Amino acid sequence: MRSDQFKGIRVAVTGATGGIGRELVSALVELGAVVAATGTSEERLAELGSSQDGLFTHAADITSEADVEGFFKEIRSRWGGVDAVINLAGASIPGKVEEMPAADFMKMLEVNVLGTFLACKYAIPLLTDNKGLVINVSSLAGSRPNATAPGYCTAKAAVSMFSDALGLQIKDRNLRVSNLSPGGADTPFWGDRPVKREALMSAADVVSAILFVLGTPPHVVVRELSFESSGLPH
Repeated sequence: MRSDQFKGIRVAVTGATGGIGRELVSALVELGAVVAATGTSEERLAELGSSQDGLFTHAADITSEADVEGFFKEIRSRWGGVDAVINLAGASIPGKVEEMPAADFMKMLEVNVLGTFLACKYAIPLLTDNKGLVINVSSLAGSRPNATAPGYCTAKAAVSMFSDALGLQIKDRNLRVSNLSPGGADTPFWGDRPVKREALMSAADVVSAILFVLGTPPHVVVRELSFESSGLPH
């Protein structure tokens, strides 16, 4: 990776206040990118924005079309366009199907699937032809089902298929869509669930994969990147 590889590129990040999102935003700014970051927590966004130059923040509910449209309108007014959008916003609510409220299942679909759709809908008109890149962060859970979170598996499978189909749809502008499917990472995403955190990747590990895809030249498209911890200590 060249030290100046990301200097000046315009990147929009959703889910920027989560563990991976915060790590990604900091890395991008440090590498010279200009970043627009959105998330639901105004307090966490303020913490991000107050500590880093080359960054502006915009609070938005990723499931609200008006909020997402407003985020990208601000990007247009500030930058005129955007070079890449990285969709990290996600939600997981584990539980048995027969015990899960329908509202919980719908929340996972809305945050993971609708949120990704809305961000892409309003980012695509701003992406630079022959260069623009969409990175949708799905999960290995989308292709590797587990018994604890069938709703999350369903939502992430939808994100992966959406990414594949979107890539075909916007190919005529030479825009690229990459779907990333990481395994588990040690972030607050897990809440108080019993997880062997020593067997998880770090947020920085996931960020390094995102930066790899972001750094690929315009004539290369990484359609799918799946990765997980090897289990070795780190």
